[in-house]
Amino acid sequence: MTRNSNKARIHVLPENLANKIAAGEVVERPASVVKELVENAIDAEATKIIIAIEQAGKNLIQVVDNGIGMNSEDIQTAFERHATSKIQSERDLEQIETLGFRGEALPSIASVAQVEVKSRHIKDTMGSVFTLHGGKDAKLKKIAANTGTSISVKNLFFNTPARRQFLRSDNSEYQQILTVLKRFFLAYADIHFELWVNGKEVFKLPECDLGERVEKILGSASFKGMLPLNASLGGIELSGFISRPDVVRKSRGHQFLFLNGRPIISKSLHHAVFQGYSNLIGPGEFPIFCLFLEMDPTLADVNVHPTKMEVRFSNDRSLYYFFINSIQKVLSAEGVVPELYAAPSGSAVQKESSAESRPREIIDEMKNRKRSMARFSGAQLSLTYFDTSEKKENPLQDSIRTEKTTIEPPAVAMEQYKTDVQFWQVHNRYILSEIKSGIVLIDQHVAHERILYEKISKIFNDGQKSFGQKLLFPQKINLNYEDFAILKEIIDVLNKMGFSIKTFSGTTVVIDAMPTDVKVGRESQILLDIIDYYKNEPLRDFNHTEKISAAYACKNAIKSGEKLSQVEMHNLVDQLFACESPFFCPHGRPVIITIDMEELDRKFKRIP
Repeated sequence: MTRNSNKARIHVLPENLANKIAAGEVVERPASVVKELVENAIDAEATKIIIAIEQAGKNLIQVVDNGIGMNSEDIQTAFERHATSKIQSERDLEQIETLGFRGEALPSIASVAQVEVKSRHIKDTMGSVFTLHGGKDAKLKKIAANTGTSISVKNLFFNTPARRQFLRSDNSEYQQILTVLKRFFLAYADIHFELWVNGKEVFKLPECDLGERVEKILGSASFKGMLPLNASLGGIELSGFISRPDVVRKSRGHQFLFLNGRPIISKSLHHAVFQGYSNLIGPGEFPIFCLFLEMDPTLADVNVHPTKMEVRFSNDRSLYYFFINSIQKVLSAEGVVPELYAAPSGSAVQKESSAESRPREIIDEMKNRKRSMARFSGAQLSLTYFDTSEKKENPLQDSIRTEKTTIEPPAVAMEQYKTDVQFWQVHNRYILSEIKSGIVLIDQHVAHERILYEKISKIFNDGQKSFGQKLLFPQKINLNYEDFAILKEIIDVLNKMGFSIKTFSGTTVVIDAMPTDVKVGRESQILLDIIDYYKNEPLRDFNHTEKISAAYACKNAIKSGEKLSQVEMHNLVDQLFACESPFFCPHGRPVIITIDMEELDRKFKRIP
């Protein structure tokens, strides 16, 4: 049998059928209905929104608001396809500032449910009630009503049994609704929200500031581990809260991102947040965050998907690095000190010293300790790693790099030293000391990394050049072609750091000088290590200067397993707490961990 080519095969779908097809995109489940109705209430300038749910939204979803309301004509028009009050022209579509704008939600919902709308416009004396049954049998009548709108959606998917059959359990659908509502609760702390489930009040959230709302939604325990974030870049503002690296969850679901008040999902920006935490969190751990991005709406396209959750940015790459740098700046600040164990809420230690003040106290305590080194009259210390002595006058002595030596202080000074604070080296890897609230453990390698990194960074930030120490016998290194190509890319930065490296012939280079921190005999190896690091490690920052500085700090720092004297530990700790960001190394690893007295007492069964 052949087709009749003269018979038209393309035709316009009936309105109700088109709405049902649209409902398949817009109304996936009860949570989708809740989302669309709450968005409309917010766009209507409501300051109070009440949501009522029965049987996980399958039987009833009702949203009542005190917004500007609709007159009888607008109520009917609102249920026509592509009817909207939110955009008037193409220009409006390019700079959307409302949550809804498509004009598909209400007719799509009405086509698969029984809908009743009661509304009164702020300028009218009477309201209207409008009912639809599966998108049909429209009825309108005047009633007395409060200003605002109440929309009831009953028996969702009653006329599409296949869709209703694929809904999950009541508990699962309710959790989906709760996930949607939490986003609105967080995004609009200036709106009073109430949630009623099967006739019982679940949430009553009066208008408040953002911090209070975040604490209410995420819980007090999580909020205690949150850090405020505020950053800006070229007219773009980023604010909100992120969790400390030791306050993480084992599953996703506690990450909230908003664009101009709109809850969004952005794989790129979510990934940027995780990159900001870098090595601070382990595999299978997820940080908690609630971040608000404010920017020119013309730079973002929210018209990507019918649900309006996915967004594309015209400056996606810049935003990506902006997020990473903003996160890292907060996590490297003084307010972040990892704890071996988190003390329970309400404990004596927490009452005595809050999470915000304790890092500052640790810095002050370590800095203010009397250093016996200052009382070492005439003692000369030649420490390769932590040399704080005056420069010697003999130029020949300067040019000859000697092995690490330690000259013992006078006996009187040593006696004074014994009465001062002591440090202990644990397995030649960690430095242990006592503080008021308990004990502190310092990783000697990453501590020295932080010291060297900030020293080099200061040189670059001040626009200076470090003059290294001349080698008595310049060293030649024959590089392979790949390493030589990388060296050419970074040689200018290295020479500013104190290296003096010149090309000789082919891929051979000559080292004339090295930074004074480099140990004798490691001149060639440190250069190769930096090249390998630069080649293999991902570039996380805007320029490679920071990466080279981090590479140098990592490869030149004292190693885990190296024995340190009491004097060396003293000097290391002194220099560490003189750093701007002493708590994390350039790679994001923690430098310091504290264990409070309460935790120690608990381990020894002194307290329950």
